Amino acid sequence: MSGDFPAELKEFIAQHVESLAQLEALLIMRQDPRRAWASAELSQQLYITSDMCEGILAGLARQGFIERVEDVAAYRYHPPPHFARLIDELATVYQQRRVAVITEIYSKPVNKVQTFADAFRLRRED
Repeated sequence: MSGDFPAELKEFIAQHVESLAQLEALLIMRQDPRRAWASAELSQQLYITSDMCEGILAGLARQGFIERVEDVAAYRYHPPPHFARLIDELATVYQQRRVAVITEIYSKPVNKVQTFADAFRLRRED
């Protein structure tokens, strides 16, 4: 793939992808949509803490890309068809142009107030 990203993928990244860990979680889950992932299990694949992974999974569920499987306390890949197509395209671009996708994710303007607030939202209450 040469040139710039398709505008639709740029918009998807801008609106829905907050971090590389979030993207990789989504892409790992996409590989086997029938599999339900517990945060502890997926966190090992991503080399992040289970708590951090739980926050990422909860965010992906809020966006409608994955669904919570209550009986096993896990999550399964389940986006609407329009987003599934975009995620498939993003997976292809990420495989071919990993650095470009990472640059696109982290070149977005950061809302520092929101980032600060999110840090507290991801914490578990004791």
